[in-house]
Amino acid sequence: MDSKRDKASDVNPALLHKKMLQLLSSLWVTRAVGTFARLGLADVMEDGVEDHAAIAAARGLVPDRVYRLLRALSTLGIVVESTHGRFALTPLGRLLGSHSPNNTRTTAIFLNDYFADMWTHLDDALTGERTAFEALKGAPFFDWLAQHPDEARRFNRMMLEVHGSETPAIVAAYDFSQFDHVVDVGGGNGSLLSAVLAAYPKLRATLFDMAEAVAAAKRGEGGPLPGASFVTGDVFTTAAPEGGDVYLLRHLLHDYDDRDCVRILANVRRAMHPQARVLVLEAPLPSDDSPGPGRWLDLQVMLLCGGRERTVEDYAGLFEQSGLRLARTIPTGHPAMTVVEAVASPRA
Repeated sequence: MDSKRDKASDVNPALLHKKMLQLLSSLWVTRAVGTFARLGLADVMEDGVEDHAAIAAARGLVPDRVYRLLRALSTLGIVVESTHGRFALTPLGRLLGSHSPNNTRTTAIFLNDYFADMWTHLDDALTGERTAFEALKGAPFFDWLAQHPDEARRFNRMMLEVHGSETPAIVAAYDFSQFDHVVDVGGGNGSLLSAVLAAYPKLRATLFDMAEAVAAAKRGEGGPLPGASFVTGDVFTTAAPEGGDVYLLRHLLHDYDDRDCVRILANVRRAMHPQARVLVLEAPLPSDDSPGPGRWLDLQVMLLCGGRERTVEDYAGLFEQSGLRLARTIPTGHPAMTVVEAVASPRA
């Protein structure tokens, strides 16, 4: 039925027009969801308030306008209108409150402020002279975060919201028991390393990242890191820690262009012993033309920091240039995470 309907929309002018308007109005959805999160309306509703006027009063808002916002959000499954003017949060809507342990409130807000404004500079990004973020803020993204530590902490919170559910899937999919020493390159606050150590407590662990990330890891923001070592440095200019049996790179390479990725991988390769492994933890693009959210994330990282999403074949090419070779790919229980394993190339 869906196939027939799709074919009909390809030839029916009215359906084509409707589909185009749906695409063009998708910004409305993003803004409405973000405003709902930013104003804390989900928190009010989680406290048991259902009447739209009472929800509005809790935040000093106009009741009729809040009603109209909630009514629109009910079409997305964020809330349900049980009786006229009374709304309840759905499990999806609870993700926009601050009480849920796995909430995405920070993400919803983040994607509605300068991450959204950045898209107004897509034209600039297409010229190739600078990223959209740089056109918006006047500095490359990671340089700007270094100058704005509060924003860096907020960004790290968003990364935890977005990628936190991948962590147990990685630990479940890959057998770390064969190793003695694991090194997390660009490991942020240490959340992945903490989970690996919890599952394999006999491992030695090293976290390698910039000073702010290392400080967050030492504060325990990513979880306990018993016995871990910390190396502060730049993945490009600081020698990677030597002696690791396995090196983790989670959502690091997609932030950079091919040339910089080769620099990072070559740095790791120089630190590896011949039997060591590199685990690139990403969500590779499909090698065919099948659709998927990765094609849109590819644009997001292009605008933000000049990075790109890649296919497994693309990663194999980067490995070859870095003295590595693709060994295998391992799916995980998370749809946005695959383990791409590399080993040292015998020719290197």
